[in-house]
Amino acid sequence: MTEKSQQSFVQPRKTYRKLWLQIHLYLGLTLGAMFALIGLTGSLIVFWQPLDAALNPVLLKTGSACIESAYHPLDTLLAAAQARIPAQGQLGSVSFPDTERPLYTLWYQMPAPEADWNDRYTLYLDPCSGTVTGPRLWESQLRPWAKPLMGIVLKIHASLMLNFPGLWLGNYLLSFGSALVMASIVIGVYLWWPRNRRWLAALKIKRNASAERLNYDLHKTFGIFAGLLLLVSLFSGIHMYSPWTEWIDRSINALSSVTRLSAHPVVSLLSSEKQPISAEQAVNLAKASVPDGRPVSLSLPENSQGVYSVSLTTGAAWDSEVLLDQYSGKVLQSYIPETATLADHFLGWLFPLHTGRAFGLAGRILILLLGLTPTVLYVTGFIRWRQKCKTRQAK
Repeated sequence: MTEKSQQSFVQPRKTYRKLWLQIHLYLGLTLGAMFALIGLTGSLIVFWQPLDAALNPVLLKTGSACIESAYHPLDTLLAAAQARIPAQGQLGSVSFPDTERPLYTLWYQMPAPEADWNDRYTLYLDPCSGTVTGPRLWESQLRPWAKPLMGIVLKIHASLMLNFPGLWLGNYLLSFGSALVMASIVIGVYLWWPRNRRWLAALKIKRNASAERLNYDLHKTFGIFAGLLLLVSLFSGIHMYSPWTEWIDRSINALSSVTRLSAHPVVSLLSSEKQPISAEQAVNLAKASVPDGRPVSLSLPENSQGVYSVSLTTGAAWDSEVLLDQYSGKVLQSYIPETATLADHFLGWLFPLHTGRAFGLAGRILILLLGLTPTVLYVTGFIRWRQKCKTRQAK
């Protein structure tokens, strides 16, 4: 290649590099602060239940000697809780005791006519004594700040507290903003990629360097080491939002069958002869269909055609789910890791990866630390931008 042709090749590459650098810069400046906040709240959410219990010791207290063999029957506990729910309230779901919250958590809804969804309240049940504590407001679209501190943190992380009746602004900002931040990360990796293959020099933080060089090294090193994990976290996050959920599920279904998309709508068959089975019966039937399954949560039928939905953990990365007819108790559909398709596994892993639960305590600690990196990247990137501005002004 002649010297002239080399110059003609290098010049466009420099031009494109400058363009990508500008895109990376402005995406970081416009979205960086927002995602720094999302990352910090995400770090808090990793252990939100212990934090919530520490902030509300009276509401979430439990007997220290309560073991599973001493639990009251589930139907008895639900009857006690139902007596505390107002007449217009509807019990929706139950979360079972675990190591971080050794209480039953019951979720019920109250009408909120001018909102897009009903207000949600929680009750707490000691499984051994049967003591009911609560209620407390957990979620309200019209009263977003009238909730517990950890509820506010969760809502900031999920929607920036910007979902209003008829306008789910927070959801759109986060989901489409996440896609742009993913693009910015990919651009950042491209800009960092060493053309001379000096990988160690590109990764290390230079010792005894100037403040400007130290800031630059911190930005690129944190970005490279956390980049892949951030991409996974952002992708698994946008899957929780519409229309991304539908887009991603349909794309994956085109490659491998997604059980939920191939199944017909699951409803209970109306029966005038039978009374609905109890919640405890539904849980026992679900346990019988999932060997070694431990109940995690139970969703109650919403209406006469609704079904029981029981989530169970078997130690796999994602939970099994069993749907049962509320009258006959027949298993209508089940999603079990041991019999799942490749597409089911791909989609099933997304939420456990997002929370770190897929890899136990180590995974959750990793997600906690990962939540701090957007702040580091935003601060170091902002400082780098200001340094360049001062240099241009000085010239």
